[in-house]
Amino acid sequence: MSLYPVVKVLVKIFYTIMFKVKIVGKENVPQEGNGVLCCNHISNFDPLTMAVYLDRLPRYIAKKELFHNKVLGALLRNLKAFPVDRQSVMDMKAFKTAINVLKSGELLGIFAEGTRVKEGEAKAAKAGVAMFALKGDAPVIPVTISGSYKFRSEIRIEFGEPMMLEEYRGIKINTELMEEITEKIMGKVQEMKVKL
Repeated sequence: MSLYPVVKVLVKIFYTIMFKVKIVGKENVPQEGNGVLCCNHISNFDPLTMAVYLDRLPRYIAKKELFHNKVLGALLRNLKAFPVDRQSVMDMKAFKTAINVLKSGELLGIFAEGTRVKEGEAKAAKAGVAMFALKGDAPVIPVTISGSYKFRSEIRIEFGEPMMLEEYRGIKINTELMEEITEKIMGKVQEMKVKL
């Protein structure tokens, strides 16, 4: 039995009390079929924030260290998240799981910056998002979370229009190409950020 419906209600109540949440562009997230939700990362709350305001539960890639905590690990697994080894150049198990998620028509959630990034900091996005989108034959939905998780502050979540990446499909994938696609995706994510 999934805890997601219960968690969703409880977290929304908590967020209503704690923050002023504004959702923009939710209609850009497909109601069915696959997609890669590529988001910036400002807090450990981000995956939960995005998940509870969507009608579908994305399968998040989370760093393996989070699964070491018994309670948090159990919650993450119940929410269908799966671990990735960030110390590995290519975690093949996580990669295959991500591709299978997309091939089965689900949403994949990824924070391409790889770690939390404070306002004003620069962080190179990992090129994995491009590989997942191409190998999984999925559109990329850029997502931006703006604001801060301070009491009664505004948190704005914007879902951009899907990026189909059709011009890149069917051609040989190399590092240069992945970096080009990732730069384009993250450029859109940054473009959507709002100063609150």
